[in-house]
Amino acid sequence: MTKSTILHTGRASLCALGEYLRRRCFFAPLREPVTIAQKTVRYRPIDKILDALVGILCGAKTMAQSNVTIRTDPAVQRAFGRTGCAEQSTIARTLRACTPDTVAQLERVSWYYLKRYGATPQHRFDERLLWVDVDVTPMPIGAKAEGSERTWMGRNRSKTGRKTRRITASTSREILHETLLRGKATAVPALTAALQEVETHRGWTRERRVQMVLRLDGGFGTTEVLNWVLSRGYQVVANISHSGRVRTLRQHLGPWEPTSSPGRELATVLRPHRFCRATRQWVIRTPQAHGGYHSAVLLTTVPALEPTAVADAYDGRAMIEATFCQDKHALGRVNRRQHTWEAQHMVLLLARLAHHILLWSKRWLSQVPATRWRLEGDGLVRLLQEVYPVPGVTRWRRGWLVSVRFDPVHPLGKLLQQGFAALFGDRVQGRCSR
Repeated sequence: MTKSTILHTGRASLCALGEYLRRRCFFAPLREPVTIAQKTVRYRPIDKILDALVGILCGAKTMAQSNVTIRTDPAVQRAFGRTGCAEQSTIARTLRACTPDTVAQLERVSWYYLKRYGATPQHRFDERLLWVDVDVTPMPIGAKAEGSERTWMGRNRSKTGRKTRRITASTSREILHETLLRGKATAVPALTAALQEVETHRGWTRERRVQMVLRLDGGFGTTEVLNWVLSRGYQVVANISHSGRVRTLRQHLGPWEPTSSPGRELATVLRPHRFCRATRQWVIRTPQAHGGYHSAVLLTTVPALEPTAVADAYDGRAMIEATFCQDKHALGRVNRRQHTWEAQHMVLLLARLAHHILLWSKRWLSQVPATRWRLEGDGLVRLLQEVYPVPGVTRWRRGWLVSVRFDPVHPLGKLLQQGFAALFGDRVQGRCSR
């Protein structure tokens, strides 16, 4: 009879998730195509990349915290198919050894995961529109890092760093595309290349693009960008914040109408700016704390939206802002600073994969109604701080997890036991008792 091994862990729920991924050979596409020109001493380079990914899922905010998370938890290592964990400095050296070819290989693997497990490729376009958000966020870093330039960095008006441009599906919160940009690089030229890359990988024909709505903020509200987007067939809900353009369009307005936000009003532009396709335009004014109004122009090509609905639809861009904040607080995107360009790009790709694993895990655990109801509103921060650090006892036989027992004192122990029991069936026993 084969002897079992019992391991106590503070992340029994993460062990169950890792075992589920390992039984589905989730990381097989990551191990084979991604190659790194570095010799193997104890662990293969791709295994150290996997250690960095699991460290993010363990809640490590920096590379150094891998030494006190995954490296000290043998149960988590086993669940993700590892027999040990590399030291954090070794993981950092492996990231620095990555080349543009390595980044391209991991990028292709990321596209495969989104196509295989994502909800966006299965979106029912015949029933509803697909809302897509585009935005840029700063990533401060020292002046000597590759691609770091002194520029506007959010609240820090003059600071060195890089930027990240992201394209996100609003409903599923999945990241469709993400690119690292130099500090002073304008996001406008990169936007066209990014959208064309997404169209190629996702097979978005013109008939499909007509059923998509791009939400663009004032940084993308130029005539050049909007004409290009409209010529591709996309629907848009966009903001024009250029003071000269707004001042010109305010000269001929209809009556002011209230919106769902108290104090904010909008009025129809009677002589709208001309684009390559017909658009409806409004001037929207928002009261400021020190008095007066801040004015901008909203435009859309979606015919079914009423004026107040256009303002609410644009406010829906808060979703991509929330994903940026969630990734920065939960996955440590800002703290994981790498000097070389390729290493920073690899960290972004690993954080994107961790982002998707956490999102998809909610769907995988939602077979039980009670678990689905409890996890429905949880973001990445709560998933990493409350759901996956549930302590418990794991039992292993021949390297495979055969049972997991969650701590019954934990408020999520019973719900996770039900969710993982439905996920594993009879292959892994889930309990919630001492």
